[in-house]
Amino acid sequence: MPGGVAQIARRYAIDWKIYQNGQMYAGDARDVRSYFSYGQEVLAVADGEVVQARDGMPDNIPRTAAGFTPAVPISMDTVAGNFIVLALGDGQFAQYAHLQPGSLRVKTGDRVRRGEVVARVGGSGDARWPHLHFQVADSPDILASEGLPYLLDQYRLKVADGEWERRANEFPLGDGVFDFGLDTSDAPK
Repeated sequence: MPGGVAQIARRYAIDWKIYQNGQMYAGDARDVRSYFSYGQEVLAVADGEVVQARDGMPDNIPRTAAGFTPAVPISMDTVAGNFIVLALGDGQFAQYAHLQPGSLRVKTGDRVRRGEVVARVGGSGDARWPHLHFQVADSPDILASEGLPYLLDQYRLKVADGEWERRANEFPLGDGVFDFGLDTSDAPK
């Protein structure tokens, strides 16, 4: 509670993972490289300036039935692992956490363009499995900020009957199965 104000930085955060046939990985569950999300490109969501970036924290060994021991002790400083914070303007900051060590392509002060590759998905910090933690907030501080809502341009949502429903300019609520492989000729209008 900075300044006596309650804040929930992760209010609109999404942990992005890739599943295939209901599984997050194929092969050795203790090897980050076995996870479908691991090493995927992380893109800038908008034009902006990199106001914070940290690289060099090791990936964790993923959690299994045997338990979870992070590569470094989890603290307020290490919870995000390797991360990037982009200033988007109007008091909005895009925050990317748990990035792969050695994958950051940007540093503090760099300008980025929407769609530019800025890093790769990893398993650093407080990540039980490789995934991208993404949120937009009102401060560059990943923990001491208020989460802000944002919209996804387009995606498909798997609905109760197993069919895919097209969505545009929405924030996905609740847990769900999403597909972002839309061909632009088939995109919602």
